[in-house]
Amino acid sequence: MAYGPHAVARHEGLVLFVRGAAPGDRVEVQIRERHRNHAFAAITSIERPSDRRVPPPCPIVDRCGGCPWQHLRYESQLAAKHRIVVDQLSRIAGIDIDVAPVLPSPRVYGYRRRLKLRTDGDRLGFYVGGTHELVEVAHCALAETDADNALPAARDLVRLLAGRIRRVEIIATHRAPAVASDSDAPREERRRDSFAIAAELEGDWRPSDEPACLEWLAATPECAGISLRGRRWEKRWGDLDAQLHLEAMPPLTVDATSFTQVNPTANRTLLDLVLRMFGEPAGKAVLEAYAGAGNFSAALAAAGAVVTAVEQSPASCRSARRNAEAFAGRWRIEEGRVETIVAEHARRGSRFDTVLLDPPRSGAAAIVPAIISLRPAQLVYVSCDPATLARDLATLKHHYRLVEARPVDMFPHTYHVETVVHCVLR
Repeated sequence: MAYGPHAVARHEGLVLFVRGAAPGDRVEVQIRERHRNHAFAAITSIERPSDRRVPPPCPIVDRCGGCPWQHLRYESQLAAKHRIVVDQLSRIAGIDIDVAPVLPSPRVYGYRRRLKLRTDGDRLGFYVGGTHELVEVAHCALAETDADNALPAARDLVRLLAGRIRRVEIIATHRAPAVASDSDAPREERRRDSFAIAAELEGDWRPSDEPACLEWLAATPECAGISLRGRRWEKRWGDLDAQLHLEAMPPLTVDATSFTQVNPTANRTLLDLVLRMFGEPAGKAVLEAYAGAGNFSAALAAAGAVVTAVEQSPASCRSARRNAEAFAGRWRIEEGRVETIVAEHARRGSRFDTVLLDPPRSGAAAIVPAIISLRPAQLVYVSCDPATLARDLATLKHHYRLVEARPVDMFPHTYHVETVVHCVLR
């Protein structure tokens, strides 16, 4: 498997990337796009299926670009992700290390608390792999029940809005149950709300969308709130500020629109791994870059570390400050551009025992020089892209020694893999 949706084959000196194939398959293909040394091909028939192949449960998997590894046995997915991490570290970073086996996701279906969808007019779904052609979706096997059940309501909201919508995100809010208060009804535990909606729109704000949102929200009590965002504006209705419950250590409540890991059960695995790599956090000064709403900060502060958390998103910072009140000054939030703030700490000669970083897919190249200047005794780097991780480690390896690398499968049935590495100062 390539780092992407394709399996790799070779035929008469030509490298073929074949979507929907599995290692060990014997397939007949049709070349769709040819380059000098490689080509992209589509399967026309499977002559002999691999023993790594399983029937995918999703009826649109052959068109939807969301989870292109459903046809692989789960253990084969883990093996492929492990090989990808090893290959990227060796080829890009020039680091050969015994990478530990991938920690599996506790759930392989129904694990996504956040579902990001595309639109085409009033249609809602995912893009066909490698295109901007939309395939409508009525059910997503990867989504948690609350997010999946919200698809019809989200589609209704899209149809009501006058503004041109680019993306819609459904967020399962994980609210605690509420007790029904209607005196004529039996007292029973039920969910007051189970999801929130965040949408990105093109162009200016359309005032006519406000009554449409209010009407839809009144008719949809299971929705906690709506956020509509354009390039220079944002409108919010309902209660979004503390609607998303994170199964962190300790539990957190955050703004539903803030970034959080999409797989809450695997997030506990990730937290355990990060804390183990820290050793004994008590009393250590920690700088956390790209800290988000506090997934790692809270766990470290609870373990006795003194955390300076740097984050750019105002919504994430609001949530973090609300949660940090319980930690008696051991968790401080600095809001602004991560590159600027970390560089300023380096300029001032701030002292930290550990730097923890969890950057976006683009990696942390912008702050690597400042980290080298800070010279913390250890680094813990949480990456969602093994290629940009390897690129950053290629620079860091002259100053830090990589002692452990451990992938975590946060995204079953996709080629994405989270990797945590632990480095110590040379």
